[in-house]
Amino acid sequence: GEKATNPATDPNNANNNSTGSILRQTLVAPVKAPVKAVATTAKVSAKAAKAVGHTVKRLTSSKQDFRWEELQRIEKKRRNILKRAEEPFWKTLTHWDGTVLSHLRTDTVLWLTVAIYIAIRIAAREGLPDYVADLDSGRMGIVGGFLTFFIVFYVNQSHKRFFGLYGHSMACKGRIFDTATLAKTCMPQERALRLIRYMNAAHAAAYVGLSAVYPSESYFNHIEQTFQLLTLEERARMDKIDLDAGGAAYRELIVWAMYEVQDAKNQGLLDRELAAMMRDQVLKLRAAAGQLYNAADLPIPFFYVHFICLLTALYLPLFAITQGINAGAGSTSHWVVDVVAGLVVVLQSIFVIGLRVIGQKVSDPYGDDLVDLSVMFYVQFTWLHSNRILLSDSPPPADYEIENDLARKRITVGAAWDGESGLGLGSKSPSDKKVAPGGEPESNDEYQEND
Repeated sequence: GEKATNPATDPNNANNNSTGSILRQTLVAPVKAPVKAVATTAKVSAKAAKAVGHTVKRLTSSKQDFRWEELQRIEKKRRNILKRAEEPFWKTLTHWDGTVLSHLRTDTVLWLTVAIYIAIRIAAREGLPDYVADLDSGRMGIVGGFLTFFIVFYVNQSHKRFFGLYGHSMACKGRIFDTATLAKTCMPQERALRLIRYMNAAHAAAYVGLSAVYPSESYFNHIEQTFQLLTLEERARMDKIDLDAGGAAYRELIVWAMYEVQDAKNQGLLDRELAAMMRDQVLKLRAAAGQLYNAADLPIPFFYVHFICLLTALYLPLFAITQGINAGAGSTSHWVVDVVAGLVVVLQSIFVIGLRVIGQKVSDPYGDDLVDLSVMFYVQFTWLHSNRILLSDSPPPADYEIENDLARKRITVGAAWDGESGLGLGSKSPSDKKVAPGGEPESNDEYQEND
């Protein structure tokens, strides 16, 4: 009935202390060491992860800042290039940025065409077979004529598209200016400011969903924070919608502007006609921005673009071959002919490739090319001047004497329209005369005395 004890674990056993220490050293110590090492490693890993997180955050923010700086740099170059169109002939030829030369430098078809011509001329120094020399190059002129027609038509369509989209961008600006003018004269200041703030936010947000060149993390964040377009709650709603995912964000901002007009009408701040005019302007802003998305959804048909590229890739090497053969062979070859024919090959390549590049560049004017539209300038210009309209001062009350004095000093508008004296506004119109209690209008003298 007695409880059995283990000498090795019995605390009353004198040998237990030495045995327990041996067990702890042999069993516990080897376990504690790895645990301690793991804990230390975990702390180091946590610190390393935290440091990596700060580094990534710093790199990400610097990338976003660089993207904004890059957009600013491109925008500045675009505005400067616009002024070059009126420069003299020779000064125009000295530019590199914003020209077709910067694109031709890296074009594979151009250098392949030149290389083919040079290779044929080198071989022609030793002589060419008779069947090669007898090749008829006249048909290349026919092919070149057809290719020129297709490319010119392609460039013409791209230019129409370019200026059409520019017109829609300017329509967005115009609708905001018109609404600001109406709001300044017909709505309380706080209502007008909020309405125009929503419309400017919609204008800026429309380009975010339209092009990847203007992302929300860099472009819209800077625009929104600089101009204070949205409150924290409103911005949270935009982030939930996802500004970069299309036009849903700017369309909701348009809805907010419509709510603002309707609420002002419900509170008696706007009559029915003024509210209808403002709603029309807001909806026209949405329509103009919608045209940008419609054009992005239907670019120049790929079938036509591929056809142009295919003709270019086939025509230019054949043109170089015919020019290289016709420049002479053996004893009939001369370096002057080689140079002139080579210049013709280069000129034809620049003409064909240059027109194709122009058509491709202007067909999508909302990218990062120097020939694209100045989106950031449009947004900033519209915000600035729409708010200046809202902060405009009202003119002094109309005064007959002042207007009549100005009319005396102006040039004549014609004897039939000037006053009896030929100067000034003449006698006052009946609507300007006061009506006496008896119903008869007062004289001009009495009106001036009372005034």
